[in-house]
Amino acid sequence: MEYALFLMKCRELLREYPFNLYDLAFYDGERVHHYQHQPANPANNGYSVTKMFTMTAIGMLADGGKLSLTDKITELLGDALPSSYNHDWDRVTVFDTLAHKTGLDRGVLDIYGDDPRPADFLATVLNLPLPHAPGRVYHYTDDAYYLLSRVVSAVSGEKLLDFLRTRLFNPLAFSEVAWSSCPDGYQLGGDCLYCTTPDMLKLGILFLQGGAYGGRRFLSEEFVKYASENNLGMAKCEEKSHGKTGSKGQIVAFCPESHRALAIHAYQIGPYDFRGAAIRELLEKD
Repeated sequence: MEYALFLMKCRELLREYPFNLYDLAFYDGERVHHYQHQPANPANNGYSVTKMFTMTAIGMLADGGKLSLTDKITELLGDALPSSYNHDWDRVTVFDTLAHKTGLDRGVLDIYGDDPRPADFLATVLNLPLPHAPGRVYHYTDDAYYLLSRVVSAVSGEKLLDFLRTRLFNPLAFSEVAWSSCPDGYQLGGDCLYCTTPDMLKLGILFLQGGAYGGRRFLSEEFVKYASENNLGMAKCEEKSHGKTGSKGQIVAFCPESHRALAIHAYQIGPYDFRGAAIRELLEKD
């Protein structure tokens, strides 16, 4: 796509769907286009797009034989496991956690929750009751992805940010990256990863290309396919695309059919379906 056509489409969409857009980055199958709609911080909060990065770290460990998606969360936590916890969690697998099917019916770590943040995130989550059998009922919560952050640390010996910095962010030449942490210094996993929009787009391109980027493989094609088909850390978007949305208007999405990818940072005001329109017009439209 010519850059002039890309800019025209962006401006047409913003006229039709008024939206507090910061940045939009688009990969047309050959090159990356970047549209900065208004002055903003170079690195912005991706909100729940963060979960797709955490899922990527789990995929790297699975590909490396360090864990299996059928492994139990409490077994993987090892020495980090609290001395006292609800043993119903012993039945929860990595797959259940990635798929938001832990058995929870509420979360305590959600960024917009009413509960004050606890001093010990891990013990607080693992002492929550599980009203549903693991693997049965979908309930979206940041708590699940905080647990995955702790799994990455327990299995790899590194905090999640350090793990991805050496294996993803530095190899893909990310510029600015920051990630909010719990009081014990472990990244939240489900929220509050800050990066630039063109850098966030790189994750979409990586999944678009079956786990490879710039001639280097980061994830197996098998894991990418499995995560896409089972909505692990992402979901289907519109008719032909997959990706992950974040609160306040963030998104990373990719469309295998058109071989395009899209990333947006924003702070949404109003009910406008700008993200859906951008996917339809930029990713899926011939």
